[in-house]
Parts: sequence; C-alpha cells; structure tokens
Amino acid sequence: MKPLSRILRALENVEATTEKDGLLASFHPYIIPRGRVLVTQGQVSPMIYFIVKGVMRIYSTRGSEDITSLLISDGEPVCVAASFFRQKPSEEILETLEDCTVCSLSYETYRSLSKLDPEIADLTIRLLEEQLISFGERIRTFKFLSVEKRIAHYISQPSSLFRRIPDIYIATYLGTTGATFSRNLKMVDVNSTKFQV
Repeated sequence: MKPLSRILRALENVEATTEKDGLLASFHPYIIPRGRVLVTQGQVSPMIYFIVKGVMRIYSTRGSEDITSLLISDGEPVCVAASFFRQKPSEEILETLEDCTVCSLSYETYRSLSKLDPEIADLTIRLLEEQLISFGERIRTFKFLSVEKRIAHYISQPSSLFRRIPDIYIATYLGTTGATFSRNLKMVDVNSTKFQV
C-alpha cells in the first residue's frame, strides 16, 4: 500500500476532532502543471507532496548541466528532505516532469499530523525509515554495479520511468551521460522483464 493510502487509512481510525478535519482537508488532490519548479536553490522547501499521478524530479546544477538525484512518481511522497525537515535553504531544485495530481502538507501540518495520534506518529516514522532504506539500496546499486548493469537494473524495475520521461534525466540519475545511456540501451532488451544484474 502506498504512503498516501496508508496515512488516509490511519486517519480514518482517529477520533473526530477539528484537527482531524483540518488534516483531512489537506489531502484534497489538486493538479500542478508540467514544468513547474516547486522548490528553487536557496528556498526553504515548504511542502511535502504525495503524488497521486505524475512524475517529479529533484536535481542540482553543476555549471551548465543539471544532475538528477531523485525521480519520484505515482503514489510516492516527495520533498527536498534536508530542506523540508530542517527548514533550511535548499541546495536542490524540485520540479514536475508531467502534469501532477498531488496532495500536499505544509511543514506545520506535517508536524501536526505526527502529533495527532500515536498510530499516525508511528506510521510517519516508518514511512521515513522506508525512504531512507530505499535511498541506501540505491547507493549500494551504484557502488557495486557497472553503468551497463545499472541501466538494465533500473529499466527492469516496476517503478522505472523509462520512456515516460526524457532519457537524459534517467541517465544523470544513474550517474552517466545521455550518450552512454543511449549506447547501452542497444544492448538491453527493453521489452524483457528479466535482466542479469
């Protein structure tokens, strides 16, 4: 079950209060158009977004190029974590790559959510743990796999955004160039669901 569904299910079990009603109102979905920058460098990340449908990316700039550090899609939460949780200026940029249907919580509402009920507080902690574990697994993948195997591994994942967003974003996310990504795709059967990693 995706994070947004889990939070909403937990909220259903909380005794009715004004605070609960206010939190539920925060989960009303709305659309953010493709190409919208939600957080810029130097800005404090104000919101955590739960993507109902769509794709966002987090990236940083280096000279004239940008490096994608995170790709997030349907059902997942996203924010510039170091900025949002510490309420410090962001070193990264958050943008939409598709029209995105989202629910969002401000930092203040997020903190209220975890204080509302012990079950929700525990769920919030577990969701953060899962995100950290996922990030750790990505680091291990990068450390032990060649570029070719990274590409094959990524494309084979159910969460892969291959052919949904521009290849260059996937390439920089995987720590390679657009040219290398394209060259290696010729060696990967993109119609296959099994890859030797």
